[in-house]
Amino acid sequence: MKANQKGCSAIWKPFLGVLLAVCFLAAAAHAESVFTGTFTLTHSVRWDTVVLGPGHYSLTLDRSAQMQTIIIRDAATGKVIARTFAKPDYIAGDSDNSELLITVHGEQRAVSYVRLVGLGKVYQKAHPFAAGEPTVQEARNTQAIPVEVAGK
Repeated sequence: MKANQKGCSAIWKPFLGVLLAVCFLAAAAHAESVFTGTFTLTHSVRWDTVVLGPGHYSLTLDRSAQMQTIIIRDAATGKVIARTFAKPDYIAGDSDNSELLITVHGEQRAVSYVRLVGLGKVYQKAHPFAAGEPTVQEARNTQAIPVEVAGK
Protein backbone atom coordinates (compact mmCIF):
# COMPACT_ATOMS: atom_id res chain seq x y z
CA MET A 1 0.00 0.00 0.00
CA LYS A 2 2.85 2.40 0.76
CA ALA A 3 4.32 1.80 -2.70
CA ASN A 4 0.96 2.77 -4.22
CA GLN A 5 0.90 6.06 -2.27
CA LYS A 6 4.39 6.95 -3.52
CA GLY A 7 3.27 6.22 -7.08
CA CYS A 8 0.30 8.58 -6.79
CA SER A 9 2.50 11.26 -5.26
CA ALA A 10 4.93 10.99 -8.17
CA ILE A 11 2.06 11.42 -10.64
CA TRP A 12 0.69 14.53 -8.92
CA LYS A 13 4.01 16.41 -8.61
CA PRO A 14 4.38 17.21 -12.34
CA PHE A 15 0.69 18.11 -12.57
CA LEU A 16 0.96 20.50 -9.60
CA GLY A 17 4.13 22.03 -11.08
CA VAL A 18 2.36 22.73 -14.38
CA LEU A 19 -0.68 24.09 -12.54
CA LEU A 20 1.51 26.45 -10.52
CA ALA A 21 3.28 27.67 -13.68
CA VAL A 22 -0.07 28.31 -15.41
CA CYS A 23 -1.31 30.30 -12.41
CA PHE A 24 1.87 32.42 -12.40
CA LEU A 25 1.58 33.12 -16.13
CA ALA A 26 -2.11 33.97 -15.79
CA ALA A 27 -1.31 36.48 -13.03
CA ALA A 28 1.41 38.05 -15.19
CA ALA A 29 -1.00 38.24 -18.13
CA HIS A 30 -3.46 40.19 -15.97
CA ALA A 31 -0.92 42.83 -14.92
CA GLU A 32 -2.32 46.33 -14.94
CA SER A 33 -0.17 49.21 -16.20
CA VAL A 34 -0.24 51.77 -13.42
CA PHE A 35 2.13 54.22 -15.11
CA THR A 36 3.62 54.62 -18.58
CA GLY A 37 6.12 57.29 -19.53
CA THR A 38 9.16 58.03 -21.66
CA PHE A 39 12.64 59.38 -20.98
CA THR A 40 15.80 60.17 -22.93
CA LEU A 41 19.36 59.38 -21.89
CA THR A 42 22.32 61.31 -23.30
CA HIS A 43 24.91 59.02 -21.64
CA SER A 44 25.10 55.32 -20.84
CA VAL A 45 23.47 54.59 -17.48
CA ARG A 46 23.58 51.40 -15.41
CA TRP A 47 20.29 50.09 -14.03
CA ASP A 48 21.19 47.21 -11.71
CA THR A 49 23.06 44.83 -14.05
CA VAL A 50 21.87 46.33 -17.35
CA VAL A 51 23.52 49.25 -19.12
CA LEU A 52 21.12 51.52 -21.00
CA GLY A 53 22.89 53.31 -23.85
CA PRO A 54 22.07 56.85 -24.95
CA GLY A 55 18.61 56.93 -26.51
CA HIS A 56 14.85 57.10 -26.00
CA TYR A 57 13.12 54.66 -23.65
CA SER A 58 9.68 53.93 -22.28
CA LEU A 59 9.06 53.03 -18.63
CA THR A 60 6.01 51.09 -17.49
CA LEU A 61 5.04 50.21 -13.93
CA ASP A 62 2.90 47.07 -14.04
CA ARG A 63 0.99 45.82 -11.03
CA SER A 64 -0.43 42.33 -10.61
CA ALA A 65 -1.90 40.72 -7.52
CA GLN A 66 1.50 39.45 -6.34
CA MET A 67 4.08 41.96 -7.57
CA GLN A 68 4.91 45.27 -9.17
CA THR A 69 7.38 45.40 -12.03
CA ILE A 70 9.21 48.23 -13.77
CA ILE A 71 9.74 47.48 -17.46
CA ILE A 72 12.13 49.52 -19.60
CA ARG A 73 11.71 49.28 -23.38
CA ASP A 74 13.50 50.79 -26.35
CA ALA A 75 11.00 53.48 -27.39
CA ALA A 76 11.55 52.90 -31.12
CA THR A 77 11.31 49.09 -31.22
CA GLY A 78 9.32 48.25 -28.07
CA LYS A 79 11.98 45.64 -27.18
CA VAL A 80 12.26 44.99 -23.43
CA ILE A 81 15.69 46.14 -22.27
CA ALA A 82 15.34 45.79 -18.49
CA ARG A 83 12.84 44.42 -16.03
CA THR A 84 13.07 44.85 -12.28
CA PHE A 85 10.77 44.50 -9.33
CA ALA A 86 9.42 47.73 -7.90
CA LYS A 87 10.13 48.06 -4.22
CA PRO A 88 6.73 48.19 -2.48
CA ASP A 89 8.30 49.90 0.55
CA TYR A 90 8.79 53.02 -1.52
CA ILE A 91 5.34 53.23 -3.08
CA ALA A 92 3.81 56.00 -1.06
CA GLY A 93 3.24 59.70 -1.22
CA ASP A 94 2.87 61.99 -4.15
CA SER A 95 5.23 63.93 -6.36
CA ASP A 96 4.82 66.77 -8.82
CA ASN A 97 7.40 65.30 -11.22
CA SER A 98 8.28 61.90 -12.55
CA GLU A 99 12.02 61.42 -12.78
CA LEU A 100 15.00 59.13 -12.69
CA LEU A 101 17.75 60.28 -10.35
CA ILE A 102 21.11 59.33 -11.80
CA THR A 103 24.19 59.18 -9.55
CA VAL A 104 27.47 60.06 -11.27
CA HIS A 105 30.70 58.48 -10.01
CA GLY A 106 33.65 59.45 -12.19
CA GLU A 107 32.67 58.40 -15.72
CA GLN A 108 30.00 55.97 -14.51
CA ARG A 109 26.31 56.71 -14.15
CA ALA A 110 23.68 54.61 -12.40
CA VAL A 111 19.99 54.92 -11.54
CA SER A 112 19.58 55.72 -7.83
CA TYR A 113 15.81 55.99 -7.77
CA VAL A 114 12.66 56.35 -9.83
CA ARG A 115 9.93 58.71 -8.68
CA LEU A 116 6.55 58.70 -10.45
CA VAL A 117 3.73 61.21 -10.23
CA GLY A 118 1.10 60.05 -7.76
CA LEU A 119 3.12 57.00 -6.70
CA GLY A 120 6.25 58.41 -5.05
CA LYS A 121 9.49 56.43 -5.18
CA VAL A 122 8.92 53.04 -6.78
CA TYR A 123 12.56 52.02 -7.04
CA GLN A 124 15.55 53.00 -4.94
CA LYS A 125 19.11 51.83 -4.74
CA ALA A 126 20.73 53.64 -1.81
CA HIS A 127 24.21 53.64 -3.37
CA PRO A 128 24.46 52.05 -6.81
CA PHE A 129 28.29 51.89 -6.87
CA ALA A 130 29.10 50.23 -3.53
CA ALA A 131 27.50 48.69 -0.48
CA GLY A 132 28.30 51.69 1.74
CA GLU A 133 26.53 55.01 2.02
CA PRO A 134 27.45 57.70 -0.53
CA THR A 135 29.88 60.37 0.49
CA VAL A 136 28.86 64.03 0.51
CA GLN A 137 30.81 64.61 -2.71
CA GLU A 138 29.05 61.72 -4.47
CA ALA A 139 25.67 62.92 -3.24
CA ARG A 140 26.22 66.20 -5.08
CA ASN A 141 27.00 64.40 -8.35
CA THR A 142 23.47 63.61 -9.42
CA GLN A 143 21.35 64.30 -12.44
CA ALA A 144 17.55 64.24 -12.68
CA ILE A 145 16.16 62.82 -15.92
CA PRO A 146 12.50 63.76 -16.43
CA VAL A 147 10.04 60.98 -17.24
CA GLU A 148 7.23 62.33 -19.40
CA VAL A 149 3.85 60.75 -18.79
CA ALA A 150 2.70 58.96 -21.95
CA GLY A 151 -0.60 60.03 -23.49
CA LYS A 152 -3.46 57.60 -23.14
